[in-house]
Amino acid sequence: MTERMGLAAVGRQNAQRAALARRAELRPAARRLAAVAVGFAGGWAVVYGALMPFGLGFVLGFAEDCFAPCAAGAALGVLLHGFGALSLRSVCMLCALGAAVAARWMGARTLTPAALAGCGTLVGVALCFAFGGGGAELVLYSAADALLAAAMGFCLRQFAPEKPGAGMLLVGAAAAAALGSVQLWQLLPGVIVCAALELYLCSKGQAKAALATCAVLGTALCAADPALSFAASGLACATAAAAVLAPGRRMETVAAYAGGCVTGALCVQPPGSAFQYLLNVCIGITAVAAMPAAWLVPEPEEKPQAGQAQPQQYSAAATRLEQVSQSLASLAETVNDVYETLPHRCEDFHWVIDNTHDTLCFNCGRRDTCWKQEYAATLEGMEALRPLLESSGGLETAQLPGQLSRCIHPAALCAAANRSFALYRSRKEARLHAEAMRTALTEQYSAVAEALGVLGEQLGRPGDPEPYKSGRVADFFAQLGTPPQECAVTLDDLGRTHAAVTLPRTRFSAQELAALAGEVGRICRRTLEVPQVLSCKGMTTLLFSEKPVLRAVFGMAGAAARGSISGDAVQQFCSPAAAQMILCDGMGTGRPAAVDGNLAAELTARLLKAGFTAELAARLVNVALALKSEDESGATLDLISVDLYTGTARLFKAGAAPGFLVHGGRVRAVGDTSLPVGILGGVNGQSRVVHLTVGDYAVLVSDGLLVDGPGWVAKQLELSAAAGEAPEKVAKTLVETARVRAQKTGRPDDITAAVLRLEKCV
Repeated sequence: MTERMGLAAVGRQNAQRAALARRAELRPAARRLAAVAVGFAGGWAVVYGALMPFGLGFVLGFAEDCFAPCAAGAALGVLLHGFGALSLRSVCMLCALGAAVAARWMGARTLTPAALAGCGTLVGVALCFAFGGGGAELVLYSAADALLAAAMGFCLRQFAPEKPGAGMLLVGAAAAAALGSVQLWQLLPGVIVCAALELYLCSKGQAKAALATCAVLGTALCAADPALSFAASGLACATAAAAVLAPGRRMETVAAYAGGCVTGALCVQPPGSAFQYLLNVCIGITAVAAMPAAWLVPEPEEKPQAGQAQPQQYSAAATRLEQVSQSLASLAETVNDVYETLPHRCEDFHWVIDNTHDTLCFNCGRRDTCWKQEYAATLEGMEALRPLLESSGGLETAQLPGQLSRCIHPAALCAAANRSFALYRSRKEARLHAEAMRTALTEQYSAVAEALGVLGEQLGRPGDPEPYKSGRVADFFAQLGTPPQECAVTLDDLGRTHAAVTLPRTRFSAQELAALAGEVGRICRRTLEVPQVLSCKGMTTLLFSEKPVLRAVFGMAGAAARGSISGDAVQQFCSPAAAQMILCDGMGTGRPAAVDGNLAAELTARLLKAGFTAELAARLVNVALALKSEDESGATLDLISVDLYTGTARLFKAGAAPGFLVHGGRVRAVGDTSLPVGILGGVNGQSRVVHLTVGDYAVLVSDGLLVDGPGWVAKQLELSAAAGEAPEKVAKTLVETARVRAQKTGRPDDITAAVLRLEKCV
């Protein structure tokens, strides 16, 4: 039975995928057919007796896959509106449509080139006809059409017509204007459609949408035919009554709407024409009343969308992260407070004396003589044992001072003193180890708490959502056969576009990622970078970000002090929107230094890629080095992070040698003396913010390169920057020169240089 259920589930999944594939195949054709219909309505519609801007406006504002079908429909509407008779206005509009389509086909992705081509052609052809005797009136009407079309194109670029909003209302206005100019016997299609649509929205409980639709469509009816102004006013009263009195209740809504329509009959002049108006309104009401009940199920006033629901999820996640952060921070503070409050053992060498007395002298027959009658001499002799025990760790009979020569058990005294001192030393080491562990753990708690707080703050402000683009990106991945589980397109505080798409675990090649970046960028109308891929627990998340203005070119070179193993480690990479360069110098030289340096560099790189700041990364690396082994460990941390959008560079140094910045051809050293990470319980680091531009260099060096001072480095960098040398060549030149200078001084050390140069992103 389980097997049959599994087969049935697989069959349902295959059927769903097949249906999804069929919908994906039909969706482009349906979009183009809809564009033809909308274009036809825009070409047919004439407002205020002479203006017809809708067709050109739709061609300027529609998406890349729809503007050409829309232009064909608009041209057909312009031709049929005059029943085949071409007027000068029609010729001007047809030329403008052709110019706009040609401009967009030639690669004009923004509004300005297409608008200049279409609107400029419209006015230019009108001027030609005017000089030929067409009259100045043609030029004025064409200029008005051009301005209105450009405004409509701008509106449609901002608000897509596929989604509820200003774009859809603009399409509805064109349809109402086109139908408003048509009359079939006693039937007024514009009035029928407007009445049916407004009543439908009221029955669905969409009061705001119904009122907005009523205002826009009523205006379009009046603009198409002033004789329909009474109908527009009557429909407005009816919509207001239905939306306010009985929204979402089918029969009550119909009754309220019908009652409101009666007020329109009072406005009809002459009164005998009211029957035609009421007839058309009744047809629209009947059409809605005859709809199945399932079509009129009330919906929330503001239907939640995927892009709008995510901020609430982010807010909840941010709150939970903040709570965890505060809990960890309070835990660290509580541990420190309790430690400071409790009494501490203050054991010194007197504890060794007391323990020797308790274990040996307490049961000795000469106890009263030694520790009462001759107490001062005995205590002086015991104090004299301290340097002997500390220097050799043990005591022999021949080493006993004269004050203790009267002891009748000298060998036992030496053994007891040795045992007491060994126990004292082990207890002291245990206390120091416990203190170090407490400091490391509380520092780790505090650092993780701060990191969670930063992540919670980032989740709490995910950016402004763009639901329409999120939906289109989700549809695109669904067409590829991988429907996303989450999809969000947002704008950050600086107006940059970011997209996050979560899919079932999937592998992508470099070519596929580049193609995805191009397609998603086309949908979002932005140039996007190749996405960052994050995989975890059966899920794959693609993080798209807008292509930055700058790009980083890296270079590095190094030389070991002895042999082939260097204690210096370099990490150079680009995380989303930033270029990162890390240089860590392990204490000393050789293999132990290499372990510390590489560990610090690798951990710092991982934390930066995960979104941690330099200060937080340094604190966590400090704990890792402190707990790595029983031996003392330490490494300098030199880090620079450059925002590739703005050029803002953040430098962080902990024990590192001074770095160098080349800005505008001038070199300056940055960085002061501080301690490496892994030495103390906390991190004594220094942060600095500078601004870099195209052609600037950032150079990080180990202390081995500055064995002869920083002066020659600055001069060499000025020469290299003036020659425009590549970062790799700059690094090699610095290392080779420093190696020659180090051989002259006879103080070999690991030498490393890491160079970053900013270039304009193509």
